[in-house]
Amino acid sequence: MLHMSYRRPGTSVRDLIGSYYCVSIPEAVKDVMRAEIANVRFILSGAAITDVNGQEERYTTGAAMLCGPTQTWSNISFEPGTHIFGAAVTPKGWARMFDTPAFELADKFVPLADHVSAEQHVLVHGVFDADGIDAHVRAADRLFAALDQSDKKINSAFLDAVTTWLTNPEPNELNDLLAAVDLSPRQIERLAKHYFGSPPKKLHRKFRALHSANRLAWEEASNWQEAATTAYFDQSHFIREFKEFNGRTPREFLQGAHLLVRQTLTQRRQIEHHSPYSLVG
Repeated sequence: MLHMSYRRPGTSVRDLIGSYYCVSIPEAVKDVMRAEIANVRFILSGAAITDVNGQEERYTTGAAMLCGPTQTWSNISFEPGTHIFGAAVTPKGWARMFDTPAFELADKFVPLADHVSAEQHVLVHGVFDADGIDAHVRAADRLFAALDQSDKKINSAFLDAVTTWLTNPEPNELNDLLAAVDLSPRQIERLAKHYFGSPPKKLHRKFRALHSANRLAWEEASNWQEAATTAYFDQSHFIREFKEFNGRTPREFLQGAHLLVRQTLTQRRQIEHHSPYSLVG
């Protein structure tokens, strides 16, 4: 059985980190990870094996990874006794803490050490050295507060507008974003890739599918019409899109034994989210 719990970040980093989570896996588990927002993950014990980077890779105790936003599902497995502490990074958090544009690390897991200063490595070690989830949270708050470049020039209005567009199930068609942002389509595409990891059309498809999965999990929808939060061409189109981003067909999602996505969706609602981005994605 997989055990998961969520915690709110401290007030000093709530614009940067949507939520913290702790996952304990006593026995071996194989599952899928759906497309998701950026994360930072710390392997406290055990090992995780994933093919996010295009080939199967094993991350073991002591690994700290910066995980870019993903645009499709991937395979994941955990060895017995694995314990992971993670942080969901908001687009604003990515922009203020890291200097690499989000699209350059989309669909990639890379060592966190490559994106923090030598002086900040001690704060990374502090997360591993903490005893218990509340201590992990406090240590992570210190790390991310140190990473925060609060005076860095970013387009906060654009970040907020796109976050609202993505996290509101309806309306969230592309024209709604164009109407809400006083920028040219080319500027919108460039900034969306820079801050969110992909152009608006792909973001729209991704979050539309994620909203549908959330509805299946949270509202106990029983058919595809209830789960499809915005217009699809037909049932086949909905099923294809749902599987591309969630890793399962809607039927498999409802009937399968997979634990990671379902428990994640259930548990993340147990805390308040300063940014709705981490609640949905």
